[in-house]
Amino acid sequence: MIVSTSYNYSERKIFDVQTFIEALRFIIVNLILAIIFLFLTFEEIDWAFVSSKEKSNDTVIDNTVWNIKTIF
Repeated sequence: MIVSTSYNYSERKIFDVQTFIEALRFIIVNLILAIIFLFLTFEEIDWAFVSSKEKSNDTVIDNTVWNIKTIF
């Protein structure tokens, strides 16, 4: 009696439509997130430049619970 140590299986295609759609979806979702974070970064950089150039004498009254000065 000979015991075979090899496996018999049907070969699966390496490239199929479902894998392609999942990869495409992954790329599109990450591209959308990258664009959102890019514009958020631009907004922060723009705000830093504008706020450092302008010397404002405005008085800010913030009585909300989220005021960082009243929390600490």
